[in-house]
Amino acid sequence: MRGSEVLVKMLSLYNVDTIFGVPGDTSLPLYEALYDSDGSIRHVPARDERCASFMADAYARITHRPGICECPSGAGALYSIPGIAEADAASIPVIVFTSDNPISGEGKKTITELDCQRLFEPVTKWSALVKDTQRIPEIIRRAFRIATTGRPGGIHLAFPQEVLTGTWQGDEKSLYSESECSKYPAFRTRGSRESLEQLAKILRVSKKPVIVAGGGAGHAQAKKEIQQLASLLNAPVVTTISGQGIMPDDHPLALGVIGDNGFHPHAVRAVEESDTMLYIGCKMGSVSTMKWTLPSFDPERALLQIDLDPVMLGNNYKNRVSVAGDARLVTRDLCSLLADMKPGPGQWIDDLNAQRRSFWHKAKTAMSSSSTPIKPQRVIAALNRHLTGNSIVISDAGTPTPFITRYLRLRDDASFFIIPRAFGGLGYAIPAVAGAWFAHPGATLVGLFGDGSLGMSAGELETLARYQIPCVLIHFNNSCFGWIKALQAIHTQGKFYSVDFTPGDPCLVARGFGLKAIGITDPETLDTVLDEAFAHKGPVFVDIATESEVTELPPVYSWMKATGKTSASILETVTKDVDV
Repeated sequence: MRGSEVLVKMLSLYNVDTIFGVPGDTSLPLYEALYDSDGSIRHVPARDERCASFMADAYARITHRPGICECPSGAGALYSIPGIAEADAASIPVIVFTSDNPISGEGKKTITELDCQRLFEPVTKWSALVKDTQRIPEIIRRAFRIATTGRPGGIHLAFPQEVLTGTWQGDEKSLYSESECSKYPAFRTRGSRESLEQLAKILRVSKKPVIVAGGGAGHAQAKKEIQQLASLLNAPVVTTISGQGIMPDDHPLALGVIGDNGFHPHAVRAVEESDTMLYIGCKMGSVSTMKWTLPSFDPERALLQIDLDPVMLGNNYKNRVSVAGDARLVTRDLCSLLADMKPGPGQWIDDLNAQRRSFWHKAKTAMSSSSTPIKPQRVIAALNRHLTGNSIVISDAGTPTPFITRYLRLRDDASFFIIPRAFGGLGYAIPAVAGAWFAHPGATLVGLFGDGSLGMSAGELETLARYQIPCVLIHFNNSCFGWIKALQAIHTQGKFYSVDFTPGDPCLVARGFGLKAIGITDPETLDTVLDEAFAHKGPVFVDIATESEVTELPPVYSWMKATGKTSASILETVTKDVDV
């Protein structure tokens, strides 16, 4: 067997069924091996390497198996950096293979020569140069093991030409996989009995406990356990943006998103009034804590944290108890310790839900507005009415983020929300929709993005058309980099610079790639158009002329504070039920 054939064989042993990538000069041996294989692995050609890595990222988030992508040497490796960096920082196991020039040409200025091992080191959990064909099985096992264990993350392997074309002389007994590492998180860990009992002791006497679920809770598939714990404690559950969807949004204990971006006032109020905060799979980063001001300092408040990565425990706050372990197993064990818990009176929960009802009543004004350009809130309201069970909603960074995190309503456990929150790069949603379809072809797929993002990933519209992927793409068209333009409006007194561009005709572009495309300028046609879009069997591009963030200030707390639309006190703001 040649090295490339051994590589394909090892991937098959790990139950890999999809590889995303872009062909290049140096990938010929890999493509030949895939062509000659048994067909159990399909290769999905993307239009650029960045998008291929975004596809692998979305695929991994949905299947809970490592996403695989490959790219050729030189520019191909450079273009794949954004996707693998996003995956690694978000604790998503994506393994990227770069096929490379011969080692024999090292230092000779061979075209596309690049030290890929060093290039990927800062943005992966492990980056390695495979120097020997005989070691391919061993290194593939190590790659899957590192990607899926501990804090999952990104892996890069560089395969020089000699390694891919060289003859492997091993025997069959060395061709095996570790089944535990074909999915993540692998080798889940439990917290110590002592630390769990400390958690349980504090929670038993807490009068106003709040659970904060982050992205790590979703990666651990801890929905059921967190819902059970919330019921035992009669504790409200708030989420970070990445944790959105941990509980159905109509659950009486699901209070919504906290943090600077898209926050729910009643959720923030719960955090501020709490006497105990239990963080599950949450890094307590700058957004979810409003730059470490939420909750405000209270020496009597108990801060408890459960996280798979011990490095994150107590990283930003002084915890009363820290537990290193898998979110699902630790929460399950905690539920066992609290099984006889008798929750106290629910008046506080009733008060929070009364405020929640008031919030949604006031939100109806913007969510039903007939003004033009169309308000983003109206778009999300129309989308909510068309989401059935088993929906996957994928949002890009930028314009859609604060509106969808505040107004999106996912009402069942089978639906979830995906958004790149590590680096906030544009161009994620369209390729991620493709990756999501290969992961879960039966789901209702929705992608939301602005025109800045569209300009960075429009080529993947052809990929959606090529595979006739049934999805609804919602384009927020305001002819600018809206997020940056809003910041310029707030912080540079409206000195707008390099943020506007020609609107053009995005529908014409989408049709040119083979999609059904519909443009909307009248909010009264939203429901009719979305009816048509969701009924279509292939990809549909919906271009909506939306109001800019400059004139329709998004629900971003720091922006509201900077513009005088809220007071300096978080608690005062949220108890007044400010209507954004």
